[in-house]
Amino acid sequence: MDDPTEPGDRSARHVWSAGRYPAMAPNMLPAIARLVNTAGIDPGNRVLDVGCGTGNAALTARRAGANVVGLDIAHGMLELARDNASLAEADIDWVTGDAETLPVPDDAFDVVLSNFGHVFAPDSARAGAELRRVTKPGGRVCFTAWSPNGVVGDLTAVLTDHVAEPPSDPWSHLQWGEPDFVRDQFADVTDCSFQRRLLEFRYATPSHFWREFAEESGPLSPVLRQMDDDDARAALRRDAVAALEDWFGDNAIRVEYLQVRAVIE
Repeated sequence: MDDPTEPGDRSARHVWSAGRYPAMAPNMLPAIARLVNTAGIDPGNRVLDVGCGTGNAALTARRAGANVVGLDIAHGMLELARDNASLAEADIDWVTGDAETLPVPDDAFDVVLSNFGHVFAPDSARAGAELRRVTKPGGRVCFTAWSPNGVVGDLTAVLTDHVAEPPSDPWSHLQWGEPDFVRDQFADVTDCSFQRRLLEFRYATPSHFWREFAEESGPLSPVLRQMDDDDARAALRRDAVAALEDWFGDNAIRVEYLQVRAVIE
């Protein structure tokens, strides 16, 4: 198992474990509810939640009557998930594991969920293949991914303008937000549907959103942590907050994402 402090591409999968992510997690709840509803979970279904984080998707699936396994590479997130499950008196199995090498047998689950989880795996092909491998024939893989055409894409563009050589590719996870890329990864799946969705992240100003989504947790934080020039960080922050103004209204940042449902044959 890789250490969460490991530098480079692999460390990007721990960004949601950093800083203030638990305070951000409730912003994801509408996406989780939609994802679980789209998956069509029935009582008794076996469900795997890949990149489970604090356990919100796993808990939602459990409330639908499923037998759930929550998996994450970050030990700290699993501890929070266990605490949340204990509070809800929910019986869920929590497993440490990597989206590229899921520690479960073939055809083991009726539904595999990933709420902005597996998309951060450095090897997209392996992660996609693993989701399919562990899903029963006729089962569903359902996941969410940030859109490259939304606010996350805009912020990534600002980031690449300010950082000459980021330690990992800040664009790679956004590939999963493109239907054509998903079709390539699921080339043998004929029943694959897509929906564009919006999440509203509630903050008083764009500056508050930037602090929590980029500087303290979220997909851009590993790159920002590598910047030791205060002037450069201030310039990046200024341009990022300006970009966020285009997506801000009624005390919320509108964040576009793609919801995917694939029936495995």
